[in-house]
Amino acid sequence: MKWAWVGVPALLVTTGCAELNPARGYQEAARQLRISLDRVEPSLQISFPLEESRIGIRLVLGAENPTSVRFKATSFAGRIYLDDATQIHSVGQVAFSRSIDLTPNGRSQMPVDLGFTYRELNQSWGAINSAIRSRKGTWRLEGSLQLEAFGIPFTLPVRATRITGNQP
Repeated sequence: MKWAWVGVPALLVTTGCAELNPARGYQEAARQLRISLDRVEPSLQISFPLEESRIGIRLVLGAENPTSVRFKATSFAGRIYLDDATQIHSVGQVAFSRSIDLTPNGRSQMPVDLGFTYRELNQSWGAINSAIRSRKGTWRLEGSLQLEAFGIPFTLPVRATRITGNQP
């Protein structure tokens, strides 16, 4: 009779791991999230002297959550690149730190404003100017999204692209 009780814990460990470790299930659900770069909205504000000029870029990230888990995006940090036919231009850093709910079985949007220095603007000016004037280019976003599900934190790598301009 004593030996029968030995098998119960072994059975729980081998068959019930997923139920005993909910973080593992949330990690699997987090991998199903699809992040897209829905819109890139550049705006140019030319001033004189030129050092006072600013370019603003609003990125709208889309997050599709096909799971039944409610995630909260707590922060994002990454870089935005603009690839033209000849070069890859690092445009600047992207970050947000406000909480955004990612609705279960739904789609959410996260607007993110880009900030960068005059030096970054100067280095990428040709590519950015082409994108503003609707020539072909590819915006690429790479970074890390911090998520929470029921208080358990996760980090999700993000890579999204958006082609703009005239298509061949």
